[in-house]
Amino acid sequence: MTGKQSRNGSLADNHILAAVRQIKAFAKNPALDCGCSTVVGQVLVSLVPKQRAAVVQELFLSAMRQRDKVSTLMELLKELDQFGPATEIGEVEEAALIFDDLAQQARLGSQLLRAFAFNRNDVLAPSTKHVEVQEALS
Repeated sequence: MTGKQSRNGSLADNHILAAVRQIKAFAKNPALDCGCSTVVGQVLVSLVPKQRAAVVQELFLSAMRQRDKVSTLMELLKELDQFGPATEIGEVEEAALIFDDLAQQARLGSQLLRAFAFNRNDVLAPSTKHVEVQEALS
């Protein structure tokens, strides 16, 4: 691989990472109820198809990571069964904070999955086009 190819690959990776960060920052904003299709579309329009596919795939993987975070938080809440009138107020407040975090993580996962669903054709399109080209050559 030449230095120029390496720089181009690195530049493409930077574009992908920047796009994913932009989308995640938007999705984390609780004041916005994912009209994210417009924002995600604006972010993706500047990328070449291969980069768009990588960003959209990363949105799906990020949603899966959110699922894991939600699962971990649910595990922490299993102790809630043991709470009662004698429970320390600090423990109750900690459980309330876990619920807050759970809601936040679940919402982010929801937004990421919606962004993926709206743009998943960018992932499907390259393989579909490959099949269409092969069929046309046959």
